[in-house]
Amino acid sequence: METINNPQMAPQAQKNSPSRISAPFRFIKQKALPFARKRWKLLLILTIILLPILWVALWLFTPEEPEVVLAKARRGDLVQTVEAVGTVISEKDLKLRFPVTGVVAEVFVDEGAKVTVGQELARLKNEALKADVNGAAAKLASRRADLNSLLQGTRPEDIAIAEAEVANKRASLDAAYTTLAGAEEKLKKSQEKLNWLNREAETSLAGYVTTASSESIEQLTVARSSLRKLEDVFEDNALINTVNYFETTKYAILQKKQRTAIDELESASQVVANDFANYKSALETLDQVRSALVAVSLAINESYSFVANLPLSNSYDSGDREVHKTTLSTESSTVQTALSSIDATSKSIRDAGASFDSKISAEELNLATAQSTQESALSDILTYETALRTQEAQLALKKAGTRQTEIDSSRAMVNQAAAEYDRAKAQFDDTVLRAPIDGIITKVNLKPGEFTGGLDLQEYSFSMLGSSPYRIEMFVAEIDIPKVQMSQTGSIDLDAFPDEDFIIKVSEIDPAASNIDGVSKYRVKLDFIQEDNRLKIGMTGDSEIFTDERKDVVIIPGRAVLSSDAGKIVRIFTEGGKIQEQTVETGMSGEGGDIEVLSGVKEDDTIVILIKD
Repeated sequence: METINNPQMAPQAQKNSPSRISAPFRFIKQKALPFARKRWKLLLILTIILLPILWVALWLFTPEEPEVVLAKARRGDLVQTVEAVGTVISEKDLKLRFPVTGVVAEVFVDEGAKVTVGQELARLKNEALKADVNGAAAKLASRRADLNSLLQGTRPEDIAIAEAEVANKRASLDAAYTTLAGAEEKLKKSQEKLNWLNREAETSLAGYVTTASSESIEQLTVARSSLRKLEDVFEDNALINTVNYFETTKYAILQKKQRTAIDELESASQVVANDFANYKSALETLDQVRSALVAVSLAINESYSFVANLPLSNSYDSGDREVHKTTLSTESSTVQTALSSIDATSKSIRDAGASFDSKISAEELNLATAQSTQESALSDILTYETALRTQEAQLALKKAGTRQTEIDSSRAMVNQAAAEYDRAKAQFDDTVLRAPIDGIITKVNLKPGEFTGGLDLQEYSFSMLGSSPYRIEMFVAEIDIPKVQMSQTGSIDLDAFPDEDFIIKVSEIDPAASNIDGVSKYRVKLDFIQEDNRLKIGMTGDSEIFTDERKDVVIIPGRAVLSSDAGKIVRIFTEGGKIQEQTVETGMSGEGGDIEVLSGVKEDDTIVILIKD
């Protein structure tokens, strides 16, 4: 072996020594490289297959970033609507009545008169309301004058005028209190007199009520006895056998009427046992007893006709039929006698109570008039108190000198006076009944001097046949019907005229629900604002009623509002890319799922609608 003595060559020799070669390097050189040279095709195929699989696995199992759907809070006008499918229907017969009660002053048309839309048909006594309109108009003019005075600057003459206005309002308020005191005194006396008349009527007619009770019991007993004899007739085996052979269908119909008579008789018996508190309830009970007797009489008469026309047989001969006819004829006469007795009793009570009814009706009218006067006086007091406080504030402002806040306050008072004028004008307009469409008056139920009665009465003031029969009928869901009010406007987009919107107005709302395909909905009828000869019955389209509106409010999508333990919240996307929860107070919901935000969100805030994982 050769020894290396050169010291510079020693390190290189040591570096290249086999002892310095690592184990991995030896493995690659001795094992991996020979295997790769022999199996290079297999390694290439495995590489081509495994690389796409690894890429797909990474794509599937790498978590995706969530997608955030955002929207901007905006400021604008929000409209609330109620939508449903509308159908053109025909309703020529119109029933008209005043929206308020009162005494009729004038009737301007007769039956058969042709009228045009907006024509005055009748008018209630409305002097007080007309005075309210004039007063409200004067107040509005005064408020506008006050505003102009502030804009022009305070002058001594302005202060003097304001002081006079304060004195005038105080005098008007005192007069209103005096009117209220007089109205309350009349109301008290009228109520006492009405109570006395009712007690006097009950005392004077107590004997008639007792007679009616005993008479009802007696005649119901007679009718019940007649029904039992009727049942006895049809329990005859020969009769039943003949019926089953010849007249089963007619007998089934007859049995139904007999059961109806029995039910009405039992119902009347229950009422008779409990409802004779006074002469009015006695009359109502007698009417129900009479109705039951009529049902029994009808059942007996039809049974007589049935037996008389029943074919004879070996088991049921003419002798049997005559016996049954005699029985039914006798019971028919008995029930007719009972009816006559009930009618005589009812007439005696009505005749005896006629004078009391007249006096009670007259006093009820006096009571209603006194109540109306009292309510008007209370309204006047409220109006004058408000006006007095307003005028005193105006005087103080004038004395203090004109400031911007005073000008703003005066503008608000002008708006308030305008609202009071509009309200007074609307109340005055309610006392004038006008034709809603062109047509012909078919019935007039009013006379000058009559009281129109309560709002729940079924009698209408006028009936008319309209020239244009077309209306819109739509069925509104239970959740939306509270939003719908009379005289609200809307529109319908008829399928026959896709490029036109027809303006409509709510004119009738059913108080009871209708079952539409198993769902409770409420029928609403709307009138067209303008007549259109192209309309045909049965046309349909999408209808909407404008139920509310908010001006200049902050609006966000309704889907962005969430519920939490703290109440309603929204998620706000901040400038730093973070999401922050914010408690909000919401208001009205509008079209397209938008909602009004009262607090918690500002205009141009970025709102999170949805986070998609």
